[in-house]
Amino acid sequence: MEDKSFNSGSHSYKKSELDDEYYCYCGLPCLRRTSWTRLNPGRRFHGCSKYREGSKCQYFKWIDKKFYDRATEVILELLEGRNQPPPMLMDKLEDVDSMQAQMKGLTSLVDHLKMEVSRLKIERNFY
Repeated sequence: MEDKSFNSGSHSYKKSELDDEYYCYCGLPCLRRTSWTRLNPGRRFHGCSKYREGSKCQYFKWIDKKFYDRATEVILELLEGRNQPPPMLMDKLEDVDSMQAQMKGLTSLVDHLKMEVSRLKIERNFY
C-alpha cells in the first residue's frame, strides 16, 4: 500500500496506510494524546511530538468528535472526585508520550545509522 499526503493550508501531513500512523508537519510520527482541559476532558487528538520542545510545527488534529455537554459534565465530575488532581495526571501522561516519541526517534536514528554503517562497509570493501 502507498502513503497518502493530505494538505492543510500551506502544510501537509502523511498517513501511512500500513500502520495507520499520522505524521506532523515536521515529518515525525504524531503522538496520540488525551486532552484534560475543562473544555475537552478525555478527548483524544494527534499532535506534534516536539510541541513541548518549542517546535513551531503546531500540528494538531482531533481524533474524537466534540462530546455532548452532559458527557463533558460527567467526566469533569468524575475527575473532581479523584484524589489526584487531573493536571498532575496529565503531566505524567505527557511525560510518557514524550518519552515514547523520543524512543521512536532514537530507534529511527539507530536504524538509519545501521544502514549507513552497512553502506560504508560495502564502500570500503569495494575500494
